[in-house]
Amino acid sequence: MITPIRIRVRNIRSVRDSEITIPETAITALHGPVGSGKSTFLSAMVWALYGEVPGGLKQADMRRTGADGEPCEAEVEFVFNGQRYTALRGLRQRNFRGGVREEAYARWWTNGATGPGQDERQISPSKLTLKITELTGLTGRAYCGAFFIAQGELTGLAEGTPAQVQQLFEEQTGLGVLTKKVEEKNADARRAEEMAAAMPGSREETDEARRALDEAQRQAAEDHEIHEQMADTARQAADRLRLAEERAEEVQRRHRLAEQERLTHARVEERVRHCQQRVTSLTEDLAQAGTATPSPEVLTRQLDTLRNAVHSAERAVKQIRDAEQHAAAIDRRVRQTQVEADRLADPELDRRITAAKQQHTEHEQRRGALKGEYTRLSRALQALTTAESACCPTCVQPLRDGWALVADLRRQWERCITDGKNAKAKAEAAAQLHDALLSRRQELTEISARLDAVRAEAVAAQRQTEAVRRVAAEAVSAVAAQLLHSSGSADHERVLHIGCDTIEQISALLTRSRHAHGLRDQLTSAETELETARGNLAALATTHPDVTTAERVGAASELNTARTEHSEATAEAAEANTRFQVAVERATVLAKAHGNAESRMRAKADKLHAAHILHEAAAVLAQFRRDLLAEYTAAVSQAATDVLTQITDRHVRFEIDDAFISRVHTAEGTVRPTRVLSGGEKATAALAFRLGITEQITGGNATGMIIADEITAAHDADTRRAVLACLSELGWPALVVSHGEEITETAQQVISLSQPDETTGTVIAPAA
Repeated sequence: MITPIRIRVRNIRSVRDSEITIPETAITALHGPVGSGKSTFLSAMVWALYGEVPGGLKQADMRRTGADGEPCEAEVEFVFNGQRYTALRGLRQRNFRGGVREEAYARWWTNGATGPGQDERQISPSKLTLKITELTGLTGRAYCGAFFIAQGELTGLAEGTPAQVQQLFEEQTGLGVLTKKVEEKNADARRAEEMAAAMPGSREETDEARRALDEAQRQAAEDHEIHEQMADTARQAADRLRLAEERAEEVQRRHRLAEQERLTHARVEERVRHCQQRVTSLTEDLAQAGTATPSPEVLTRQLDTLRNAVHSAERAVKQIRDAEQHAAAIDRRVRQTQVEADRLADPELDRRITAAKQQHTEHEQRRGALKGEYTRLSRALQALTTAESACCPTCVQPLRDGWALVADLRRQWERCITDGKNAKAKAEAAAQLHDALLSRRQELTEISARLDAVRAEAVAAQRQTEAVRRVAAEAVSAVAAQLLHSSGSADHERVLHIGCDTIEQISALLTRSRHAHGLRDQLTSAETELETARGNLAALATTHPDVTTAERVGAASELNTARTEHSEATAEAAEANTRFQVAVERATVLAKAHGNAESRMRAKADKLHAAHILHEAAAVLAQFRRDLLAEYTAAVSQAATDVLTQITDRHVRFEIDDAFISRVHTAEGTVRPTRVLSGGEKATAALAFRLGITEQITGGNATGMIIADEITAAHDADTRRAVLACLSELGWPALVVSHGEEITETAQQVISLSQPDETTGTVIAPAA
């Protein structure tokens, strides 16, 4: 089985980072004060192997306070069937949705039997648990039940009541699950019986519902037969009503046909009279209108020709007026342009331009000379005013009166400035005069060119006017020809006036001609229509004689009688159908009630059957539990006897019966319950009992390391020494957690733990 040889704990509960090494064939003690973290190593080992956290805590509760962000790990190296394995299980913190979440991980090593292997891989925590279970054949619960001896467990086995012993025995052997199943099945069966008793439904209720349903179905059958008879009577009445309606419709049809023939004959006679009146009226209108000569077609052609000629003449006359107005406008422009040319005309213009140019040149030359004189005088004045002795600036000879020369030169300089300004003004005036004269000559040239262009336009306009007059004369001649007048020198306006009057006369004549021809066409059509109407009147004959009043009254009376009979028969059939439907509905309701009653009875029977099955299942499970209990107690008794005889020769046998009362057989042949034994004897018997349970769980295989957590805490010093001596006598490897000093006398290796602080956590002293 599993023999742990090394346990490393990082950031679990009070342990920061510590490791213990355990011999494979010795008793190792974890010794230290209460709260030093001894049990933490045991809890970490179970968590590393099976992922189970003792005490009903969560994995996140394993993390040491103040170790956020650091690894939280438990690593166990163990030996199984000669092979060495290492299992590691840990927690790392991850950011998740604004908070921190613990994420589990695991690793697994398989080492060779003769040396360290190289096989190392990372697996999921669930696969690590599965691998350990498949390797050892034990679940985490079974492993703890087999090899973990908890604090107070030996006392409970030795001194507890049968119920307490049963609880411990079933927890360790796994029979507690089966016992709980038996209790659950019995409770389910009782609940099923109570529910069945409370459920409605009985055979009497079902039979009564069946009788009511049969009566309702019989009544529905009778009502259905009556309904069929009434429906057949209603169908016969409907047939008679249909025949009466057909006869009445035939009488009405014959009467309508006779009335239609009379109306048609009267309409045709009225049509003949109307046609005769129309022919007479059109004949009188035509006599009043007379005969129009010529025909409308001839008058239309004459009217169109005359209108076209008059329109052409009018357009030509308008064109003459437009051409004359255009020519007059051009003549006015010629006169205006000539006036402008006369205003600007100057025979001396070229001479004045030349003279202005000469004056400008002379003044510019004068201005240039004055500029040179100004420069010379300025230099002379500067030389005289800056020289140390008065000398002539030209000949460099001393002067007797230098200041007089300076004054004279200054007057000349000022006169030169004045003359220069005058010359500049005269040159600018001459330039302006020259530019003005040039502009006037340019304007005169442009006006002359415009005058020539306007004169050319006047000539063209005159020619166009003559051409338009010729065209107008031809158009007026054409109008005159249409009017059969001479075209000599007739006035255009008079000819056009006569043409317009003639157009009106021809239009009036055309209207009268069209009216007369329309009357003749209408008269012809009216005469044709009259002949047609007379033919229709002659062709009419009486083919549908009218029915008599007696026939109409008899048909109506027969129809009313048939309708009355049909209404009565239909009402009786509807009433019978209503009774039948009510009977069917009642039978349907009773059938549903009968079905509900049968369903309730079947549901109650099913619930009773389920309760019976549950009782049977509970009985089977109880028998199976009794068989297993007998087998387990016999096996545990034999295994405990083997252990007990190894420890002491005072007791030769240990037994536990199905009532969970434990006894020992002494060498003298007496049988004593374990609860009446002395303290040391109780401890010895309880230890044998507990190790017998271990062998039963493991199937009698070679035992692994016993893990004992404060198993002597509730005993006195002698009893504690007795229990530890028993462990030593057995020679099984064990890891014992204790805060008593007796363990240091028995254990081959003692690992001392100190009280932890917040900084360093639990501190492990070197193994002794």
